[in-house]
Amino acid sequence: MRGNPLIGMQYVWRGFQNLRTPGLRKYVALPLLLNILIMGSATVLGVRQIDEWMGALSDLLPSWLSFLYWILMPLAVVALVLALVYFFSAVLMIIAGPLNGLLAEKVETMQGGTLPDESLASMAVRTLGREMVKVAYYLPRYLGIFILGFIPLLQLAAAPLWIWFGGWMMAVQYADYSFDNHTRPFADVRTAMSADLFTVMGFGLLVALLLTIPVVNLFVMPAAVIGATLLRIERMPFEGEEGKLVYAESEETIHRLSHDETQDSGR
Repeated sequence: MRGNPLIGMQYVWRGFQNLRTPGLRKYVALPLLLNILIMGSATVLGVRQIDEWMGALSDLLPSWLSFLYWILMPLAVVALVLALVYFFSAVLMIIAGPLNGLLAEKVETMQGGTLPDESLASMAVRTLGREMVKVAYYLPRYLGIFILGFIPLLQLAAAPLWIWFGGWMMAVQYADYSFDNHTRPFADVRTAMSADLFTVMGFGLLVALLLTIPVVNLFVMPAAVIGATLLRIERMPFEGEEGKLVYAESEETIHRLSHDETQDSGR
């Protein structure tokens, strides 16, 4: 395992920086609208549901174990918040998959990359099918962690596992659009990202954190698609692409999309 989590976090920031880049705006607009509708609803529902669940947890504990409420409450809140975030994120990814695929494709072509020719309808079908592959991968694992949260003593491991696996899935989810646009198998995605694990986890954990912050979470999805696509291009290039670039070590890399923006504005 190798990588640098700070570099991974910088890719998230680069995604936010380039939300208004000319040439990307129309590809950002529809995913952003979907994100606002779904994540806005999730935030309202989540606040109400967590309040109800915390009250139920308090009622379940006998008075002589009331002190455990203050131990279990923080873990329960973290687990419940992450569970709701990941659930609604999964729904959002399935609906917005084709739009995110188009956004990832545009980011890559603006970086000088080439992709296989494909009709919009074919891409939509392929992207939705890929989302089902990812659901089949993460759903059993999420269910296992969820069940673990109800087992005495072992439940203490549930929250850390939610955080770790959630960060991993956030990175895989968003970077996969670029892999899928090149028709790379999902197994290749996991292998490539595992080889740069700490960079990947820095990216994914920050995305997972931002998804829990109201208002900010409305803009996370398109920013994460842009950032993850850049991460894939620069850290995990395919055969025939330019050599690996490390964002933290290259000013030219840091400002590449900003330079594209200046050129497009000049036109």
